[in-house]
Amino acid sequence: MVSALDSAFTSRVYADEETAALFSDEAEIDALIKFERELALAQESLGIIPPGTGREISTDLDDFKVAPASLAQGYAKDGIPIPTLLEILRQKLKAKTATYLHFGATSQDALDTALIIRIRSATTVIKQNLNHLITELIDLANKHKSTVMIGRTRNQNAAPTVFGLKVVNWITPLKRQRERLEELAPRLLVVQFGGSVGTNSALRKRGGDVCNKLAQALDLSLPDAPWHTQRDSIIEFANWLSMTAGQLGKVGKDLMLLSQNEIHEINISNPGKSSTMPNKANPVLFETLVSLAAFCRNNADLLEQTALTSHERDGVCMKIERLALPSLICAASASIVRARDCLKNMSVNINAIQKNIVADRGLIMAEVALFSLMNFTTREKATALVSQACESCITNKSHMIDELKSLSDFDLDWESLKSLKNHLGDAQQIIEKVVNDHHG
Repeated sequence: MVSALDSAFTSRVYADEETAALFSDEAEIDALIKFERELALAQESLGIIPPGTGREISTDLDDFKVAPASLAQGYAKDGIPIPTLLEILRQKLKAKTATYLHFGATSQDALDTALIIRIRSATTVIKQNLNHLITELIDLANKHKSTVMIGRTRNQNAAPTVFGLKVVNWITPLKRQRERLEELAPRLLVVQFGGSVGTNSALRKRGGDVCNKLAQALDLSLPDAPWHTQRDSIIEFANWLSMTAGQLGKVGKDLMLLSQNEIHEINISNPGKSSTMPNKANPVLFETLVSLAAFCRNNADLLEQTALTSHERDGVCMKIERLALPSLICAASASIVRARDCLKNMSVNINAIQKNIVADRGLIMAEVALFSLMNFTTREKATALVSQACESCITNKSHMIDELKSLSDFDLDWESLKSLKNHLGDAQQIIEKVVNDHHG
């Protein structure tokens, strides 16, 4: 085991298998070879390398596999896998043809473009799972748009709300994240081709043509300039990943708190077990979302350091990116999948919600009672009356509204005031708007 993301017994929790496969050694080598093949074809089509050479390189390297272990010693010496990989690939080619492999390119051209190829595939997986998650949350919000519960602020009972609105507060940031990813894509999914220092001087003013052809072949966008020292789009993506995981961490924390024994408004259908306490139903999946959020934030912060690249190449920043970015992508992708697992393994405990409302004795009605009394008296006097009623209901184990009624002679519909459903504000309209917007 190197990390929890590739451990045989933890990787199913902390990494998404489909995304993780895109950042395996094998997948990176395949993407690097794809770059070299398409580069050769592009250069042949432009007359930069001899006719037939690009096709020969592409054909001979098609489905060619390189054992990752064969690159280890070279990477340790060079700090990059490209020199050793090129040696292996050239051995596969005829000597005359091998001359034109990687023609005019530099290692980072291959590394960065191969990274973007895999990021593009990863974003496809991420978007698909994110869409599924949002749809599932929409269904949950709609199902519980009338499930009245205690709303809590600073972990204290506050005022009435509905469970559906709590879910909407999970949904809307994720919808914005989806929009942000679409907006980011044109800046992120771009080819890199600049040669040794970003001038493409080896190609004698044909670098732009090659870059254009290469972008077309790989279905990537063109950058404004070679971006080998411009890591802002990678950093932006890292922050997007962290923000997404963070929003899901909020979901996990809410569910953890709601599943506590004292509250128990969320049931866990397949909880974690304790080795010594059979009474425990550990919220393992909910905890995982919170942990992944923290991990992703740390990695995103680390990747901020790659903005400090020096001159026209920086090996330190390249290594930081290699250390932090793949694990960040895999962990953030996993958080979306684990969030879907959370929804499959939880249910709303209506009985517990009602029990907690009864146990509250109407204290969560303090705000609405205050504003109702202000129709008859000053805010100061209304506040004093409601405060006294709250104290009396605790002492007398009665309902706060009943105590308030006994303390005042205002002509109020006390039964209507007592009903939680009459004091939900715009909650249901907000839920319905989010649900209806999703469905079209």
